Amino acid sequence: MTAETFTSKVKHGAHVLLVSIMAGANIATIILMWATCLSTLLPPAVHPRLSQAGLLFPVFLGLDILFLLAWLIVSWKWIALPVMGILACWNYTRDYCPFNPFDQAPAESCKILSFNVASLSNDSANGFNGRKSVEYIANSNADIIFLQECPRSGAVFSSLKHKMDSLGYNAQYDGGLHIFSKWPFIGKPVYKKSISFGNGSLACLIDMDGDTTLLVNNHLQSNAISPEEKNAYGDAIEHYDQEKMKASGKVLLSRLSTAAAKRAEQADSVCAIVERHGKHTIIVAGDMNDTPISYTYQRIASLLDNAFAESGNGLGISYSQKGFPVRIDHIFVSSNLATHSTHIDGNIQSSDHRPITTRVYKSAK
Repeated sequence: MTAETFTSKVKHGAHVLLVSIMAGANIATIILMWATCLSTLLPPAVHPRLSQAGLLFPVFLGLDILFLLAWLIVSWKWIALPVMGILACWNYTRDYCPFNPFDQAPAESCKILSFNVASLSNDSANGFNGRKSVEYIANSNADIIFLQECPRSGAVFSSLKHKMDSLGYNAQYDGGLHIFSKWPFIGKPVYKKSISFGNGSLACLIDMDGDTTLLVNNHLQSNAISPEEKNAYGDAIEHYDQEKMKASGKVLLSRLSTAAAKRAEQADSVCAIVERHGKHTIIVAGDMNDTPISYTYQRIASLLDNAFAESGNGLGISYSQKGFPVRIDHIFVSSNLATHSTHIDGNIQSSDHRPITTRVYKSAK
């Protein structure tokens, strides 16, 4: 055997070994990614910690995409493997990070806005500006507005109420939940449950040009993670302190698991409202405090279409505190509605949340 032949065989053997290792790692990544998707089927009350596995979905999705790029360099014939991984989780990938073509919104569409206004507080240290939020809402030209964590007292709220009254909006509220509509409400709310000022659900009917429409505003169970706990976890990641990451991670997982179990129950209640009014047009919106890869989101999405998945683009981060960039504010609609131009408005920074808007119109889908 010549030296050249020996070198060639060594290179070939090394290549085969590299491909084998990469293939095994890629398959493991796909299995774990699929497992995070399946975790959304687990009731958080029964499996509190396992149900939080969906939070790792973007990690494994990102790794699978990196494998796709790596296979282009190492052996393009294996590209099918990461592609199959993405396709196997396609519905979840589309929920998490959709891409939709831009086109002209129908003239008959109406605008929906949902916004957690953080009590309309003016706290410059945390970037809160209630008056700025009021101006944004009043100038939004939205036909239906869902507000969460909105007080019913104080100078800033008085300013909001005055502006909305002058613009001809009708209003219903319960606790910190407010619904403003350019169409009249039908009677009293059909459902309202205030868990606290911050959390609950409010369901009302409106007469939308002869079409009875159910509106459900929600602020589901908060994770109750203190600013100190968020900062501790963020600092641990920033400085890559494994011991602090482990300690902070345990605290956060405990908080998330407890809150997820409560949100699951609340999501089931929202779905019960939707099922009772299934003959009507339905719009469900609010701060759900859960990402697209969660029991809460997937439970509601089993009955309704998510506006961002249908007509949004990218990650759509609606809440971004230190170490926690996520989309937890959502709009869902019944199947007789189509959505258009759904987006998270990052231009307004007056709360710890960013508003989400969409345009809806009747569809024959």
